[in-house]
Amino acid sequence: MGKMKKSDMVRGLTACAALLTLFCQAPAFAQVDDYQSKPITIVIGYPPGGGADTVARVLQQSASNILGRRILIENRPGASGRVATDHVARSKPDGYTLLISPEGPIVIGPHISSTVLYDALKDLKAVSLLTRTSTMLVATPNLPVSSVKELLERARAKPGGLYFGSSGVGGPNHLAGEVFKQLTGANIVHVPYPGTGAVIPAVLSGEVDIMFGFVPGLDPLVKAKSVKPLAVGSATRIASLPDVPTMAEAGVEGYDMSSWIGLFAPGPTPQPIAAKLQSVMAQAMNEPAVKDRLIGMGFDIVGSEPDAFAKFLKSEDDKYIPLLKTLNIKE
Repeated sequence: MGKMKKSDMVRGLTACAALLTLFCQAPAFAQVDDYQSKPITIVIGYPPGGGADTVARVLQQSASNILGRRILIENRPGASGRVATDHVARSKPDGYTLLISPEGPIVIGPHISSTVLYDALKDLKAVSLLTRTSTMLVATPNLPVSSVKELLERARAKPGGLYFGSSGVGGPNHLAGEVFKQLTGANIVHVPYPGTGAVIPAVLSGEVDIMFGFVPGLDPLVKAKSVKPLAVGSATRIASLPDVPTMAEAGVEGYDMSSWIGLFAPGPTPQPIAAKLQSVMAQAMNEPAVKDRLIGMGFDIVGSEPDAFAKFLKSEDDKYIPLLKTLNIKE
């Protein structure tokens, strides 16, 4: 047998590498082909009625129709969304157990609690950044204030006499309240609840005086005059609530708090399945009826691809670490 030419050896090694790559990827592609064998469960870390729950339920039927399989919603409230996050992180990475969540248990909770057992950026697969939205400050109907200025005057006259509710320690609406307190010097007492869906009844009944929620969940209550809108936390006014001033317009300079909701799978989930899920959700969100409904509720539709969402998560994690340190929030 003659000596093998160097060029033949290179071609042979290249062919072997290509075959090995196809072999390694085959299970993932096979899983995508078989990815319609049973219902998908989307887990929500809060009671019904919050932003993540709302987005999931708006997308549920359209995404189910596109995928050709039932999509179930399972609410698993607890520890400001971390119970559900841990459950999904530990679930089988086959694309049948997913998480729709705001930023709280992903890039906030792990930095304030010593009991978190997951690393969100490693143990979860970033599938898609679904929506973004602004915070909004609202007051219970019986509170005798109609502006941020009047609220601050009341807070300064009675330090510790006002209460604000949130979806839990370290949640995005808790941070929205703490940043407000930091910028204004107001002594307002925080009262945590197990989710936004639990805070809203407390505000409606006057159990707490105010809450920092998000436009989609509060917009119907504002329009029904069930709560008093005092300000939105975005840089510009919200199209669906043009009469509600921004925090800057209300006299709180430097306040800019928004929230997002994303779709996640267990960390080892094959990338082709994550890509398929992202495609399904993007299609669902761009169906006219779904799109109009989400925008009408105050959501900005994003629908980013997995790699872009993963980069966004890293930037959000980097943003919250110094903020949480400055605010000294710990559980």
